[in-house]
Amino acid sequence: MLVLLLLSVPGSATPVFDRLVIIVPASAGGGFDKTAQSVAKALMAEDIVRTVEIRRSPGAGGLIGLAQFEGQPVSSEPTIFIGGVTILGAEAENHSTVSLADLEPVCQLSEVALAIGVRDDSPIRSVGDLIEALRADPDRLTWVGGSPGSADEVLLWAMAAKLGIGHDHFRFIAVPGGGQQVLDRLSNGPQFVAIRSYEEFASYPGRGKLRLLAISTADRFPGIALPTLREAGFDLVVSDWKGAFVSPKAPRAQRQAIDLAFARLIASPAWAHELTEQNWRSPKDPQTGFNARISADRRMVKALLSGAAPDSRWDGGLRDLLVRPWRYALLGFAIAASLALAVAWQRRSAKIKTGELKRALDTLSEIRAQMATRTEATDQDNEGERTAIARQMEAWGLSSAELEIGWMILKGLQFKEIAAARGTSERTVRQQAQAIYAKSGIPNRSEFSAHFLEDLRF
Repeated sequence: MLVLLLLSVPGSATPVFDRLVIIVPASAGGGFDKTAQSVAKALMAEDIVRTVEIRRSPGAGGLIGLAQFEGQPVSSEPTIFIGGVTILGAEAENHSTVSLADLEPVCQLSEVALAIGVRDDSPIRSVGDLIEALRADPDRLTWVGGSPGSADEVLLWAMAAKLGIGHDHFRFIAVPGGGQQVLDRLSNGPQFVAIRSYEEFASYPGRGKLRLLAISTADRFPGIALPTLREAGFDLVVSDWKGAFVSPKAPRAQRQAIDLAFARLIASPAWAHELTEQNWRSPKDPQTGFNARISADRRMVKALLSGAAPDSRWDGGLRDLLVRPWRYALLGFAIAASLALAVAWQRRSAKIKTGELKRALDTLSEIRAQMATRTEATDQDNEGERTAIARQMEAWGLSSAELEIGWMILKGLQFKEIAAARGTSERTVRQQAQAIYAKSGIPNRSEFSAHFLEDLRF
């Protein structure tokens, strides 16, 4: 049983806990994981906690880890869960039965700047160029970001609402795990646009080949030499955040100790250093204002997903016209005009049936051509996804046999089936699978599959 060392004086150097567990609902290297790593580092540097264990449970934009954390019996070890806007988006998009609302907020740890970037050779040189391209033909651009419903896609929904463009015109490729894999997608062409947290752009090995256009926060971040979308002439604010949560089943004394530990953390020099190092910003009211921030962002995400977000183009004339008394006269006129047009169309169609048939055949040919084009695009996407998987497995240094077994695992084959297909023993296949897990740093089959297949079409 873990002994909780509660303090009577918050500024004391005595550790609050001997050990703390942090649950990360994502793979290593992403925003949630970076937050957990920084929290652990600062807690131990300030001697608030002696040791920290980070446990990762990736999948479905954080919902798998959330469901596991919410459903498991309360642990005797103090345990926190790292959450953020991405989970709110995943909740809304998947109509999830589990929610961050099922947990108790401890504090908001950071505010995170989302950045928009393109390849250096892209014709899009500024936010103005980007907005002009979207208004002219939004289907020409391909957007890449984290998992479906991530903060990256939430920003895209907000841009669609602001411009009055339907979501279906914004082609978004969700990349599991995010991080470097998102930015690698920019190599597919100058028409690709990436949305990701600024610190991931800043740490990208190919940073010199990127052009960052703006960040989406209300004002500039210290240390980030980029304008906001507002400053660039597009009045939109959507920022990400990361926060700590606990289970409502946690014992009262344990919860009080966690509150104390994180009050010391967010006030500490070590945490201030981590914020600066990662290009994050400290929230104005990290503890007492956290509930209000979560509620406001949940409403925003649901409104954006449902298409209920306000469209500035409806301000003024048209909206006023439709709510005034003569709207009934306008409605009657519209009905009469519609009937007149219907009669005229019927007369005209009776005279030109041959022409109508020809146009129908032309339309059918066009549809077939479009279907062929979309099928080709889908094949290219699938090939890109397979290429990304192959690149990752090769980076782990897997042998040719291990590569083949890795693909079979991803296809869902059992070890017995793999052994039969390869003409070897099941024991040999198990040994080779263990070698794969060891080289990848992933502990088991389910997490190996989740690492690659979270949001890919296989």
